[in-house]
Parts: sequence; structure tokens; C-alpha cells
Amino acid sequence: MVNKSGWGQRDKFRKFAKNWKLIGVSSKIDFKEQHFTEEIMRKLLPLIRDAFDDKGMDVIKKAFFLVGLEKGQEILGTLDGNKDASACIMPLETACMLMGIESDLSKEDGKVTLHVFGCPYESAMQDIFPKEILCECYSQGLVYAANPDMRLKQPRKSCMGDEHCEFVVES
Repeated sequence: MVNKSGWGQRDKFRKFAKNWKLIGVSSKIDFKEQHFTEEIMRKLLPLIRDAFDDKGMDVIKKAFFLVGLEKGQEILGTLDGNKDASACIMPLETACMLMGIESDLSKEDGKVTLHVFGCPYESAMQDIFPKEILCECYSQGLVYAANPDMRLKQPRKSCMGDEHCEFVVES
């Protein structure tokens, strides 16, 4: 007899979960969606890069850019539509703040410089793909979300041995 309130079904799941835990499987396998996605990316990106050489790299860079663009649009969705250099650097500055990374912003003659004292991409794509490519393409997407006419330069990169990262946005 099935309980219409669903309690019979819940008991079945509890019993299964308890037995699953007793054999120790739950502590050995992580089925979280994020980890699943990371595992796929860990395999997929090198396969694309190796199979298609430069064209594969172009596709991967475009994907990083598009993810940055989407995230930038999401962050900027609450703003008043300002498209100056400050608005363009704001998604990157916001990401740094949310990750607890120290940064310093300066403005001069229509140019905005963000000094970042830690890598916002340090744990992203760890051992899967070069951080400097992710950083460049994703950050360009963030800037492009605010204003496609602005340019992003990165004269300093900690992943290339510099003391800190520097992002400069200007028209």
C-alpha cells in the first residue's frame, strides 16, 4: 500500500541513503553538479585544443569571452546604463571584492586602472587550461558587456611573474 502523502517513498529513499552510506560510497564519490561540470571541462578543453589546434583555441577563447560577457551583463543589469571606463571595469572590481581580493582603482583622463593584488582566476580551471588565456578572454567579455567600444589592456599579470595584475580600460 502506497501512502498518498509520499512518506512511503521518502522512507525508501532514506533506507537507500543509509545503506549507501554504510558501504562508504557517499564519502568516496562526489556527485555535485559543479564537480561534474569541472570533470567534463577537464577532459573536453584539452581534447578540443589538441584535435583542432589554433581553431580549437579560438573556440575555447570565444567561450571564455562569452561567459565573461554574460556575467558582465548580469552584474551590470542593475546599473543606470553608464558606459564609461569606470562602468566597464566595475564587473571585474566587483568580482574581486566578492572573492576577497584586494584591489585599487584609479581614474585619469578617461582611463581607469584597476590594480589587483591576487588572482581572481587562481582556482578557476585549475590545471585544465592556462589562466592567462582565461583571464584575458573572460575579462574582455566583462568589459565588452558594459561598452563594446572600450579597450582592455593588461600591462601587468601576476601569472606572468608580475607583482600584481593591472587592468586598464580606455576608449
